[in-house]
Amino acid sequence: MAQVSKLQYVDSKLGAPTTGQQTTRVIWNTIENPGTTSSLEFFKNFQGLTPGQTNLQNNKLDSMESMVVKSLWFCQLDGNGVLTAMGGSVAQTVSVFIGNEQVVKNLPIHFNQGFNGQAFDRLHFNGGINSDGLTTASAFAQVAVPCEVRLLTDIVLPPQVTIRVVVEGNSAAYGTGAVVCALSGYGKIFSAGSSF
Repeated sequence: MAQVSKLQYVDSKLGAPTTGQQTTRVIWNTIENPGTTSSLEFFKNFQGLTPGQTNLQNNKLDSMESMVVKSLWFCQLDGNGVLTAMGGSVAQTVSVFIGNEQVVKNLPIHFNQGFNGQAFDRLHFNGGINSDGLTTASAFAQVAVPCEVRLLTDIVLPPQVTIRVVVEGNSAAYGTGAVVCALSGYGKIFSAGSSF
């Protein structure tokens, strides 16, 4: 089912508004100074975060908004704002909860990091790794890339339903900077009508 049709179907079944501005949608949440831990829970704490650290007020979409999630993005920044390997390249899994239902269960994400290999979907072949066209002096050769998990099955985020993303890894080193989780896809945002 196409993403537009899937979103319209779910919205109509839930009695949610089917009107609204269609758009590419990304929502994100940041955890500051996570240190070394075995678990991170995103979309839990919003207090004191700036618009650059999150674009939500709480862990659910507005009553007039909904979204189809096509990929999960993770990045880790050190204290100077430089991208580093997520969790120090420790084996990690991600689980996604929509309301009370777990829609992604213990999906490994460490294979999708640019330092260590290829994404499952081969979208990022040799991402972040030296290749024939790049020298070690090249800025591109040493760049860590965000970890992307492209979902085979789209996840629907209905309006006013809680969102939780949990990353687990055995004593993963997330450091003193920040770790960001972003959900990327297609959505509907509130549209006041044709007068705007």
